[in-house]
Amino acid sequence: MYAVYVKIDGERNITMVNSDTFLGDPVPEGWIKVDEGTGDAYFLAQNNYLPQPLVTDDGKYRWRLDGSGQIVENDLTPTLDELKAVKRAEIAAARYAAEIAGIALNGALIRTDRESQALITGAALAASQSEDETYSVTWKAKSGFVTLSAAQVIAVAQAVRQHVQSSFDREAALQAAIDAAATEAELNGITW
Repeated sequence: MYAVYVKIDGERNITMVNSDTFLGDPVPEGWIKVDEGTGDAYFLAQNNYLPQPLVTDDGKYRWRLDGSGQIVENDLTPTLDELKAVKRAEIAAARYAAEIAGIALNGALIRTDRESQALITGAALAASQSEDETYSVTWKAKSGFVTLSAAQVIAVAQAVRQHVQSSFDREAALQAAIDAAATEAELNGITW
């Protein structure tokens, strides 16, 4: 006959399971006896006693001891705050994807990834500070090299900046809607 013991945390979540065979005699302090029997489920209790692992894939304890000392499964239904955190991450990822997707400007596709934003900003800054009325830059577009005047470079930079800002503005509005949501159904209605 083998005895099964568990350790619990302050919320009565089961954090460890073991057999008295491996705990020794006397059983160390802090272990609570929950069952006894024969067979591998009792002898090799760490991996065999409970029908599912102690911890879920997202790090939640699956089992706890109830007030009468019985092992029960925790309610693993996500809380509204947990659902909001997931939705916030979903919206942030969608904003980033939209931000770097590029824009069409006068028939040209302008890249808006973070590196391109920096290069365009630098070119626009140089163009705005130049006193040379014939200032131009050679820019590598997806279709090949093009020459842009100072005014064109500044216009591209402004369009990219407006695109990026509108992406962040939309994310901010959706994050506020997430904060205000009172139910899971309201959260599910929030999409990019």
